[in-house]
Amino acid sequence: MGTKRIGLARVEALLENLKRDIAWGLGTQQPSGCAAQWNQNFGGHLAGEPQAVSTLNLLTPATTALWLSKLVAPYATQGPVVSAADASTLLGGTGVVGVDVAIGTTGSPGVTPTVDQRVTRLTGGISGTVTMSAATDMTTAGNETLILFTENVFDSTGILKLTLNANNELDAESSEIWCSGDGTDVLTRQTAPTDGDQILVLTDTGDSTILAGSFIYLHAGNDTDVMSCKAVIRTSGGTVAVTYAN
Repeated sequence: MGTKRIGLARVEALLENLKRDIAWGLGTQQPSGCAAQWNQNFGGHLAGEPQAVSTLNLLTPATTALWLSKLVAPYATQGPVVSAADASTLLGGTGVVGVDVAIGTTGSPGVTPTVDQRVTRLTGGISGTVTMSAATDMTTAGNETLILFTENVFDSTGILKLTLNANNELDAESSEIWCSGDGTDVLTRQTAPTDGDQILVLTDTGDSTILAGSFIYLHAGNDTDVMSCKAVIRTSGGTVAVTYAN
């Protein structure tokens, strides 16, 4: 009987792990103590609290940022756009059906996607300097959006600029951006923006590929000009550095 009890306990533990794997990112297991809502995991010891608390700080560990990137990778590579239900799971509000937005070209760039409660996937490569046009104004405190990369390839020493609306300037006190080494899981925190910056500048070295699951998460901490940006840019074949402009 004792042997049978041990066997049953192991089976129950395996089933519990399997349930967590299914619920979290198509096979990506949720680390112990993490919040069920994706965007509540920023903020270190404040994770799990409302985004107005957990997001508006500089306390997120790199290990958490890496896990959050790998968690959303399946959404970046799946065939259909991200559903409204999945957007609700990730962002916590009334989800909006996702879209795929082409990065575009130097002469015909796309528009930086910032629809509230939507998960948008960026498609296409970056050749030369591509400056995506100014985004729609995120008008209300608590507005948030998630932008996913989808194995986007740089070419010809590419530079990608994502322009936010003039009313959505970045918040220096809560913007956290990490970039990986070439093909590694080691993340380096980038220099924070200054209040007033509204353009994210991704500069490539080595014609790299931005790996699926790399993300830019934007959360409005106020009605105007307190835009918290959390981002992880993972690459292979080269590296990317993030700077800012206004």
